[in-house]
Amino acid sequence: MWVGVVTAALLAAAQGATAQMQRVAIVDPSGFEQPMPAHWVQLPAGWRTQGGVIWDQNAPCGATPSFRWQASSPDGSQLLTIHPSEAWTWDNLGLPATQGQCPRTPITDVRQYLESFVQRNRPGARILDYRARPDLVRTPPPPGGNGMQWRKDGGELLIAYGGPSGERRESVAAVVLFSLTAMPGVMPGEIRQFLSAVASAPTTLSAPAGALDMDLLTHVATTGQPDPAWQARMNKHNQVIARQNQEGAATRSQIIADTGNDILDMQMRGWEERNATSDRIHARNVDAATGTSRYQDPAAGGEVRLDSYYDHNWRANDGTYLQSNDPNFDPNRDLDTEAERLERIE
Repeated sequence: MWVGVVTAALLAAAQGATAQMQRVAIVDPSGFEQPMPAHWVQLPAGWRTQGGVIWDQNAPCGATPSFRWQASSPDGSQLLTIHPSEAWTWDNLGLPATQGQCPRTPITDVRQYLESFVQRNRPGARILDYRARPDLVRTPPPPGGNGMQWRKDGGELLIAYGGPSGERRESVAAVVLFSLTAMPGVMPGEIRQFLSAVASAPTTLSAPAGALDMDLLTHVATTGQPDPAWQARMNKHNQVIARQNQEGAATRSQIIADTGNDILDMQMRGWEERNATSDRIHARNVDAATGTSRYQDPAAGGEVRLDSYYDHNWRANDGTYLQSNDPNFDPNRDLDTEAERLERIE
């Protein structure tokens, strides 16, 4: 339950903050030929802003462009911040978490992500409450298929911590897009799962204890709109990326066209395009770590991982995998066993 002690003066200040609103732009200063508005949000009148869209080619799993933007009340006591998007991967292979170009970390739902965000960005903060925020998910996830499932989760944490001027309260909200791919493993009956996720523009609102306007973050998140000219440029940018992807280009282009325009959701357009590349990077990392290689196995419903020591691999009709380094080996001839040669996935 979301509770707080609110004095009459603080309540009046908080309510007054949202009584009159102004429309302000989040600017992309360097994404295209010249600075241009990227997104429009509604803020309380008199609030000051700084920051904008950032293009970071080193962003985890290619989660760029993104936001680094902040708005503050006239007296500086209240801060609304849109943080850069974050992306990661995870799987059920039993390997330790790692950092790198696309981090592996065991975060599988939005609450875990928000708690991780607080630990990393607000060390020592006390978590007071959590609530699911399905209302922040303004567009559906992409359609599933080919062994892949998608979902979007919205959530919000209420935290408390001490500041230079006394106790503060902060709301931390995000929408996370998850994709989960399942495929047969090496052992009979084994199913290997690979998860990719992006937290799009996590947003925080902080204020002195008793003055946190619980509706302001929701108002900003649900009234924001992308600038049409900037969105048109982003659509073209994402279409170029789509053409560069060898797998899933047509499907992902449609995802871009269908993706909505809310502030907590919008960065998923570009990320969905780059996710195909990130998945291939993740798969190659798993190959190296486990000593396995991926093979197309239509009879098993998609992909299978086999010991990479062997160059020639076959699948018998009974489901047994036969492996050899002898280029002349043919189980149909040598073992009198009906089998199909498997093609390696590069």
